[in-house]
Amino acid sequence: MTNTGEQPNQDSTEMVDALEAAEKSQRLTAAILATAADPIIVIDEHGIIEIANDATSRLFGFTTEALIGQNVSMLMPEPYRTEHNDYIANYLRTGDTKIIGIGREVSAQRGDGSTFPMALAVSEVDGQRPRRFTGIIHDLSRRVEAEQALLLANSTLEARVENRTSELRTLLVELERSNRDLEQFAYIASHDLQAPLRNVRQGLQLLDEHLLETASSGFDDEAHELQRLISEAVGRMEELIRGLLEFSRVDRRHESPDSEVDLNDLIDELQELLFADLQEANAELVVDDLPIVTGDRVQLRQVLQNLLQNSLKYRPEGTAPRVEIQGRPEGDEWIISVGDNGIGIDEAQHSRIFELFRRGHAGYEGVGLGLAIAQRIVESHGGRIWVDSEPEQGATFHIALPRTSGETG
Repeated sequence: MTNTGEQPNQDSTEMVDALEAAEKSQRLTAAILATAADPIIVIDEHGIIEIANDATSRLFGFTTEALIGQNVSMLMPEPYRTEHNDYIANYLRTGDTKIIGIGREVSAQRGDGSTFPMALAVSEVDGQRPRRFTGIIHDLSRRVEAEQALLLANSTLEARVENRTSELRTLLVELERSNRDLEQFAYIASHDLQAPLRNVRQGLQLLDEHLLETASSGFDDEAHELQRLISEAVGRMEELIRGLLEFSRVDRRHESPDSEVDLNDLIDELQELLFADLQEANAELVVDDLPIVTGDRVQLRQVLQNLLQNSLKYRPEGTAPRVEIQGRPEGDEWIISVGDNGIGIDEAQHSRIFELFRRGHAGYEGVGLGLAIAQRIVESHGGRIWVDSEPEQGATFHIALPRTSGETG
């Protein structure tokens, strides 16, 4: 009798525990749904909304009560609204998935009729009869806005770059034309100035001869001094004109940049050409084995000649010049160095000495065009030129020329 009386009490206890567990589970589920950041919707096999969390209400603008019992297609714009029930029916009949079990991006519609992009993940709830489906929604509005803003920014940037490129291209064409015009002007002006200067020089001589023939007396001492000053001025003008002509001809004459030039041969030619100058200065010339480079032979010889003559010119009084010419490979370039024991160049002048008419030192002959011409020649060969020097410590000019395959030292 005792055992029989205990069985109902035990069953009641188990039932109470089960109910409490179920209620606890429901509260937990409700809490999860309520705190979820993304909308979560549960529908039956006919598309009727059974559960919608608070995030769904906030996103779509409906109260939870307004959503429960309605077909989920109310949250979709056309054509998705009309086609939605067919998707579910087709899935239940064939198992063919178009949305269910597959995440995809679609459009959604709020209560006010506005649409927005969303990511939708739909899955079937296991073991439920009737069958139920869970949909988890993520609003993509901000991402799409950011993408559109980025596309607009890229489009705007591309347009600005294209416009700027077009402007720069136009400026480059104008600059090239301007450079050609300036070079042509310098060439013509320099060429045409030589004839009047020759006439001045010849006129002074003819005037002296005319006085001898007509007055039986030429220039007196004062007139001869004036003649000498005028002749020197004419000489300087002729030197300046020759320099301008040479500067304007650099790009014109550089017509065969692909010929091989043995720099050792060029130095041999220069030693013969400048033999008297080297002897007079008691100069010592030390030359390493130099490479074969690609370029214009005449122009490259002009560069080396200018640097060698500068080494002979800019030297302390009473000091025999020593000039070292070296060559070495460095990456994709040949580096040719011409160093001396001359008076050197202040660091502040290192870049300025390559400017037109810029002279590094006063009291020496020249018009300040030699290094400008040298720089233009080197750059027209795709290279560069610079100097390392300190006052009273000599100067070393470096020339970097492109090194092509097959060139050897």
